[in-house]
Amino acid sequence: MTICKIKQPVEYSFLQWINNYPDSGHWADKERFFIFVKTVCKYNATRWKKPDHLKKKILDAKPYFDLEFLERLLYLYSNLIEFYKTGACQTTRLIPRTIKRGHYIEVRVKKGNIHEVELPLNKT
Repeated sequence: MTICKIKQPVEYSFLQWINNYPDSGHWADKERFFIFVKTVCKYNATRWKKPDHLKKKILDAKPYFDLEFLERLLYLYSNLIEFYKTGACQTTRLIPRTIKRGHYIEVRVKKGNIHEVELPLNKT
């Protein structure tokens, strides 16, 4: 078994995607595209985050790339980058409310409605 280190992961993942069949719609090509986008985000490749840069790189590699598909792809690309930046719902937060000492507010969803319940910290 040999260790292999990828020195330029963004460029590598781009080439893995673009050198196959990037416009096929096949699940494997879609997955390679997602890997490329995630790699761009993970390594914060600011130049690559610009859709114009990606468009140029795609057209340099594939001059006859379907332009309609390319526009849809760039739109998806921008949305995926925004999605990566977005955080998940926090399960714990501070709110400006006074409650009984030694208690906390638990937020629950029940039958499609949000309910807040004041509970003691130690349920003994």
